Amino acid sequence: MNTRAIKPTLALIAIAVVMWFAAVATDFFWLVKALGRPFPQTMPVGRDVYNAFAVPDIVMSLFLYVGAYGLVKMRKYGYWASLIGLGMWLFDVLLVLGITGTSNLGSAGPSFVFVVFSLAYLITCVSHKI
Repeated sequence: MNTRAIKPTLALIAIAVVMWFAAVATDFFWLVKALGRPFPQTMPVGRDVYNAFAVPDIVMSLFLYVGAYGLVKMRKYGYWASLIGLGMWLFDVLLVLGITGTSNLGSAGPSFVFVVFSLAYLITCVSHKI
């Protein structure tokens, strides 16, 4: 009987690390804003619309944390939480690009590329494991 634990691939570890850092950055951004020292607004929208991103972003970061941990531990919930968190991140990136156009492409473009390739990789992994 083979009792060796299944180890995550380097790609899964890389995805998990980037997801964890993105979640930390998101939480830091909103924590600083809640403490009264906000960063300058990056989108040309009203303050109410801008502040409406807080709760979805925090929920996204929770999914990214759980997903990153689950990917490293090779648990099924890690794949599903990662798919949900990355899907939320994709929506966030597309919304920012839709509002700002190409003026925010320098910061949202790399996120878009990472999320699309990570989703494609994870969907491929999930479809082969289930």
